[in-house]
Amino acid sequence: MEYNRNKIILFIVWWILIFFIVVMLIIMLFNQKSREKKTANNENFTIWMVWDSAERSTDLIDGFKKFSKTKKDVVIESFNNYEEYSYALTNAIANGTAPDVFVLNSNEKESIFQWQTTWIEPDIVNPNSFRKDYKTFLSDQLIAKTDKWVDYLVWMPVWYEVLWVFYNRRFVNGSDVDSASSLRSAVKKLKEKNPDSIPVAIWNWAAVDFAEDIATQFILTAWENRSIEQLDRKAIQKWLWNYVDFWNEEWDNKYNTRLEEMKIAKQTWVDLFSKGETLIIAGYPRLIEKISDKWFSSNFLAAAPFPNEWEKSWKALVNYNYFVINKDTNKLDVANLFMQYLFSNDWIKTFLEAYPYYLPGVSEFDKWNEDQKIHKNYNIRIADFYNDSLEYTTFDKWLKTDYDEKLKAMLDNERTVIDEFSKLQKVTNCRTSKIFSQKDIWKNCDN
Repeated sequence: MEYNRNKIILFIVWWILIFFIVVMLIIMLFNQKSREKKTANNENFTIWMVWDSAERSTDLIDGFKKFSKTKKDVVIESFNNYEEYSYALTNAIANGTAPDVFVLNSNEKESIFQWQTTWIEPDIVNPNSFRKDYKTFLSDQLIAKTDKWVDYLVWMPVWYEVLWVFYNRRFVNGSDVDSASSLRSAVKKLKEKNPDSIPVAIWNWAAVDFAEDIATQFILTAWENRSIEQLDRKAIQKWLWNYVDFWNEEWDNKYNTRLEEMKIAKQTWVDLFSKGETLIIAGYPRLIEKISDKWFSSNFLAAAPFPNEWEKSWKALVNYNYFVINKDTNKLDVANLFMQYLFSNDWIKTFLEAYPYYLPGVSEFDKWNEDQKIHKNYNIRIADFYNDSLEYTTFDKWLKTDYDEKLKAMLDNERTVIDEFSKLQKVTNCRTSKIFSQKDIWKNCDN
């Protein structure tokens, strides 16, 4: 009996030892892979972007390697959306595997990643040369001063984009989208002629990409403030009213009645636009990629600037990503050379050829770029969208991923969106204060 008990004990001890050996092997394997990844990061010069296909970056990489004469492998990785990108960047920074250079967005001034960056020294990119060559709104936003009042460039942009509209010219004329008033008249006529169609796709976030920025555009037109922090309830009510009234005074653009059907079918407004069920859609120029994927006829696709509410001037939301240097990079010399290359005409030209749907940040490229098609399959050119009367401005969302996600969700419930947006504003202000000012750490921002 005693022998059997000892045998059982030995058997248990044996399996415990095997378990711990397996666990140790797994930990060692994980640490080895982590070290291999960090080693690879140390050997490569890594750049992270968002929205733009890395497959098109071969010429950019070749140009930089020729310019810098670096022996390191240059790797560009790209993410489909900013939310996914932010989570990946957070994790990479925490694990010590962050890229040497990455991008941040213009509509998030107080980025949670700004403390992971270092400014660009004046002898790398001269602020005065930048101010001379780049669009005024870019230099105003990106040139700062040291404590000794010396100018320096905070971050390096290349392109920018503004909202515009694509329309089906079988049903819509160019004069119909010249202004807000002409569009309202056109929508009324389109409803009469095509009662089953959706004249303009804008409202429900589940069906509309960029809904958060389209809504933000209306915030800018309704109020002078350019930050979520400064909006009051009156401003919120005004932009919401303009947003709804701009497209449909009946508060029903048929997406409201078809939304569940579209969710089940996993359809977006691009699907409906390609089938002629939606006649006008708003978005950024890069939307042309999705339109092309749906085989929309090149004979009927046209585009125009986002219709102005006023004839003479209008604030337009400008969106762009800028490149920053990771302060922890051990390849600062290569990173500085990369920033110099970003400032060169060769990079700008190559970049715009790879991603032709962007507007150039450098003024002298306006003429060179104006006849460039934004997509090889469509006769839509960059020149169609220049509007010198616009005042380009950013809107500080503070926490971009949180703002975009919450605002989009609100737009499916137009009856409660005013109260929900006011709540979002309070929560965002609270969280931002905790993150950047370290105030009221104990406070529950969701209450």
